[in-house]
Amino acid sequence: MKALTRLTTLSFLVGLYVGCSPVKFSLDDSKCKDSGCIVQNGQYTFNYTATAGRGKVDILIVNDNSASMSFEQARLAPRFTNFISDLDSQGVDYRIAMTTTDITKNRGGNLVSFSDGSAYLSKAQSNRSALFNEAIQRKETLTCEKFIADWIRSNGGNRDSINTPAYQTAYDSNCPSGDERGIYAANLVVNNNPSSFIRGDAHLAVIFLSDEDERSGLYGDQGFKLDQMDQPDYLVSNIKAKLGDDKFNSLSVHAIVVKDPVCLDRQNEQALDGYQPTVGLVQGSIGSAYLTFISTGWGNAADICSEDYTSQLGQIRSKISDRIKDIVLNCSNPTELNVSVSSAPVAHWMEGKTLKFSEALTPGTTVNLSYKCSALD
Repeated sequence: MKALTRLTTLSFLVGLYVGCSPVKFSLDDSKCKDSGCIVQNGQYTFNYTATAGRGKVDILIVNDNSASMSFEQARLAPRFTNFISDLDSQGVDYRIAMTTTDITKNRGGNLVSFSDGSAYLSKAQSNRSALFNEAIQRKETLTCEKFIADWIRSNGGNRDSINTPAYQTAYDSNCPSGDERGIYAANLVVNNNPSSFIRGDAHLAVIFLSDEDERSGLYGDQGFKLDQMDQPDYLVSNIKAKLGDDKFNSLSVHAIVVKDPVCLDRQNEQALDGYQPTVGLVQGSIGSAYLTFISTGWGNAADICSEDYTSQLGQIRSKISDRIKDIVLNCSNPTELNVSVSSAPVAHWMEGKTLKFSEALTPGTTVNLSYKCSALD
C-alpha cells in the first residue's frame, strides 16, 4: 500500500459578497439561501472571503480494555488532558469518541458512553477532560484484573487453577474478551457510524491504544486468523468505500502500542492487581498490525512503555491539526475558479469538491474565492 499525502478539511468563517442583480434562469435559486450563492447566467455563482481556522476533526480512540491495560490507561489519562487542551488552543472543532477492542456479545461497533450520557466529547462540555479521564480508565479492565488475581489468591497462588472449565466460565462473566480486535472494531464504527459521530465535512483520525497486537499477534501459524476486517489495508479501503474520497484523503491513523522487544518485556513483567504471582500471566505482543499504518504513512506511533506520553501525544496532535488545511466547496469541478491567499501565493488544486493547498495556512489567513457551479452537491 503506497503512502499517500492526506490533507484535511479546514473550517472557515465565511463572509459573503453579493454582486449586482442576477439574471435568473431555470436553476433553483432557493438553494442559495443556505449556501450563499446567486443564480447568474444559468449557474450558481459564488464570491466570498474565507478566514483560515483550524477546521473539524473527529477522533476515534480504540481502547484495549482487556486485562493488563489498567496501568497504561491510568498513565495516559492526564496526558490526554494536555492533548485536548492543545486542540482547544488551536481552535479545532473536534469530536472525541471511544470504542474498545472487544467486539463480542454485540459490543463491537458501539461507542463508549461518557458519564454524562454523551456518545462523544466536544468543546460544548466544560468538564470534557474529566469525562475523558474517567472513560479511558475502563472499569471492566480493573474488574477483570482483580478477578484473575483473586482467583489465583483463593487457590493459594496456584496459577494452574486457571486451566479449568470453572475458571473459564467465571472469566467470561467477569472479563472483556482477551481476543483484542481493534482494527475490526474501528471498521464496525465506520460501517455503523453510531450516534452520527463521523461528520461528512471533518477530518477523521483513528488512535489505537493497546499493549497487544490485533488478535494478540496469534495469527499465522498460531491458530488465529485475521479476517478481512482485521486487516490494516481494509480499514483504509473501507473508509474510502463507505465515507468517500474526501474522507479517505483526509484520514490519519495513529498507534500507541508495544513497539519493540524491550517494551514487550516490560509489559510482561506487570502484576495484575498488584499480586506478584500473576506476573507474566497476561502476555503482551508487539503491535505489528497497528504499526503497519505508520510504516505506510498514515500517521504517527507512540511507545506504550513511555514514561511520559506528553511529547508523543503532542506529535499525534500536530499531525492531526496540521493536516486541516483544505476548503470544501459547494460542488465538484467548479468552473472559473479564482483563489487568492492574503499571505502569499500557495499552490492549490481540486480533488472532487475539495480545494487542497500544498501547505497549511496560518490561522487568520484570508482566502478570496470565486467560482461557478452548474449544480450543487
